[in-house]
Amino acid sequence: MKRNRLIATMVIMMGLALCVQTGCSSTPSKGGDTPSQQVNENVQIANPWRDITEAEAMKLFPGSFRVPSGAENVMWSVMETWSETLVQLSFDLNGESFTAREQVTKDKNADISGMYYDWTQKDEITLKNWADGKMKGTYYRFVGDDEWADLCTWYDAEKGISYSVSVTSKDLDGFDLQAIAEALGASEK
Repeated sequence: MKRNRLIATMVIMMGLALCVQTGCSSTPSKGGDTPSQQVNENVQIANPWRDITEAEAMKLFPGSFRVPSGAENVMWSVMETWSETLVQLSFDLNGESFTAREQVTKDKNADISGMYYDWTQKDEITLKNWADGKMKGTYYRFVGDDEWADLCTWYDAEKGISYSVSVTSKDLDGFDLQAIAEALGASEK
């Protein structure tokens, strides 16, 4: 009896191992597809972001970002975990696409941008329209062969909130991301 259970368990485990190794898809193979291609077509990862309204963003972060004048394709979203909430504002302005984020990080400044570049430039800045024009921040720039990236980060110690705004493009020469960060100027409501 024990031997039969052991054999059955081994057969099941071998079948599972084979299934994992070959992709074990219920979808019939399409001409030339390998099992790994089938798995990649069928696997979906849950999106941690959910769309919200500006009013919902303001409830989560009173005095949140102000949408810059002339912005188009404005979208608010949130990513909530059991311990953290990250609000994101995406918009297009002057032919570029921007991502602004805010998150309560309590007593520490945190880079919440999600951008991982070897920055080629880093400058300390002061943002007007934030903290009575005294908000300290950091401006970063990456210059690559085919892509440029700009990032501004700042931290409101009074509220315990970290902020970021970023943009990527083929060429950002002469572009002023600090002006965009200032246009986001949190208004007390």
